[in-house]
Amino acid sequence: MSRPNSRGKLSLFSIVVALAIVGCQQLQKSQEPTTKNPPKPRRTASGDVVTRPNVASSNEGHLLLGNPSNAGADDDNFLLEKSQFVLSYNRSKGGPNWVAWHTDASDLGETKRTNNFRPDPTLPTSWQITTAEYKGIGFDRGHVCPSGDRTNSQKDNSATFLMSNMLPQTAALNQHVWADLENYLRDQIEAGHEVYQIAGPTKEASRIGDGKVAVPQACWKIAVILPVGKRDLNRINAQTRVVAVGMPNVEDSQLANGDWKQYRVPVSKLEKATKLDFLSALPDDVERALESQTDVGN
Repeated sequence: MSRPNSRGKLSLFSIVVALAIVGCQQLQKSQEPTTKNPPKPRRTASGDVVTRPNVASSNEGHLLLGNPSNAGADDDNFLLEKSQFVLSYNRSKGGPNWVAWHTDASDLGETKRTNNFRPDPTLPTSWQITTAEYKGIGFDRGHVCPSGDRTNSQKDNSATFLMSNMLPQTAALNQHVWADLENYLRDQIEAGHEVYQIAGPTKEASRIGDGKVAVPQACWKIAVILPVGKRDLNRINAQTRVVAVGMPNVEDSQLANGDWKQYRVPVSKLEKATKLDFLSALPDDVERALESQTDVGN
């Protein structure tokens, strides 16, 4: 009997392996992102020109840090979950108790403001607030989740103009220190961070729109700033930067000409003012440490 040709088998095996390697390399190349249309340079609020690379979202959920009012099906604590933000809607006050959202570089682009203020169609008709409630009453339709945090697409920017995302704000607040803080946080995102934010109103000062909409005495915001990464809850510790502010909702030149940094407060002070439980998803010791501090970062 003749023996099998081991050399022939080895040669055939080598050819099969080589073909498999070539096939894997071609598949890997086909899956690599193309750069035929590189991103355009952008200018940040501070005036720096940057080119944002193509990035995937690091969003792990707008409510990753907790639901501060345990919002659900109650009329005055009604949970609305959207892909752009999550909020607790208050039917009696015609606006949000709070709005929570996450922003990273994937949310920022070149889309211009859509300016299509409109009622939120996901609410019952009798709950909806229209632009008429704000007409001629001396208050801005103040975004809670900013238009500027959703410029990656027209759809996402348009969602920020739903009236469920609005609070009556004075021009001194909305167009100055509040906007300055929004711009500052976007600068942090452009510098390589992601930010979890939650914001809303304090106690009622008055009513507009035939009593349908409550005007808050002040507006507050909490921003947790992290380097872009994964497993965000596990990365937050007692040294994580948290910016919390409480700003009066008044028409005042001092507010209009002020610096947002002078309104920084500890989170614990906002909890007392709002009766909400912030950062509740964090370990108790980390939560206590972060809520007791007042931000001193630049």
